[in-house]
Amino acid sequence: TSVTVPYPTEACTQPSLGRFTGGGHQIRITDQVKVTRGLTLHCDLLLSNNLQVNWLGNKFHMTEHLQTVSCTDDPNIIQAPPPAPLDTMVGVGTGRYNGVAGYTIEFTMVDYGEPGRNDRARLLIYPTGNPGAPVLNVPLQTLTNGNLQAHYDQPHQ
Repeated sequence: TSVTVPYPTEACTQPSLGRFTGGGHQIRITDQVKVTRGLTLHCDLLLSNNLQVNWLGNKFHMTEHLQTVSCTDDPNIIQAPPPAPLDTMVGVGTGRYNGVAGYTIEFTMVDYGEPGRNDRARLLIYPTGNPGAPVLNVPLQTLTNGNLQAHYDQPHQ
């Protein structure tokens, strides 16, 4: 006996998971501190995520995997170019603050399209056991320089 199996000929249209890249800075409103960041973050919990934040001689580097991550696509936000399956990423990860392990970062990244003038970020860094004692708290606000870029994902390095 034989069975005929149709072979799909149309291109795959399902979006894959995405990622965020970017850098730049914003000003923390409460004391006019310049906070810079560099990042490559994927919408999954694998180890190849990277996030570094610097301010006033301080440095946080996410050295561990993300604990949680959520990626969404708000139809009211046009983040292209390039096209991507997301415009907003919210996550929690752990890492080192000034070389000392045991710190948590909560972040939100929003890509509002090119050239990045309206992109927004939120950063909260605190000792993992004491979220009430943040070492950095930047509310969700527009970047003053730089760009956050949403992409379709690519293989982890």
